[in-house]
Amino acid sequence: RMVSKNFLRIVLLCLAGLALPLNGSAADVLLGADVQGLLDYARGNPEYAAMRYEADAAAQRVYPAGAFPDPLFRMELQNITNAGSDASPSLLPSKVGSTKYTLVQPLPFWGKRDLRREVAEADAEQAQGRVALTWSELAASVKTSYARYYLVVHNELLIREILDLLVRLERIALVRYESGLAPQQDVIRAQVELTTMRR
Repeated sequence: RMVSKNFLRIVLLCLAGLALPLNGSAADVLLGADVQGLLDYARGNPEYAAMRYEADAAAQRVYPAGAFPDPLFRMELQNITNAGSDASPSLLPSKVGSTKYTLVQPLPFWGKRDLRREVAEADAEQAQGRVALTWSELAASVKTSYARYYLVVHNELLIREILDLLVRLERIALVRYESGLAPQQDVIRAQVELTTMRR
């Protein structure tokens, strides 16, 4: 599916977008700074834009579907050889024996125009449904990718804070051990925790 193919692109957009400022906005607002900015950017997705254009085209076909068919105009040239007269054969309407003009307006059966209009309206509603479905899938993909990105970034920040705390605890345990206020096991435990966390 197209949305699953774009999943990696959206993740990369989330990661790389933090370095790109949005055009026409303040320099401090960056693409990827929040999920709403990414959703606004995703509205330019080519697949979503194509679906919107298809829905607009389907909506424009509703009115013509209920209209009468175009009238037909016919012209028949009769006696083009000008038999029975001294004139030479001709294809000009004024120089032939006679010309017959016919205007025909086809009339569909009762209710057929309404049926065509209802079919066109159903097609337009279906196209709008496809637009909504495409947007829902795209927005869900953007939100999921942003949530994963947010989780990774904040987990990294949390791990850095924990490492900083463990380094401080190791120093405190070492100072307390050197002062004779704590056993050596406290220092060893702090060093093991620090090593484990760094791994």
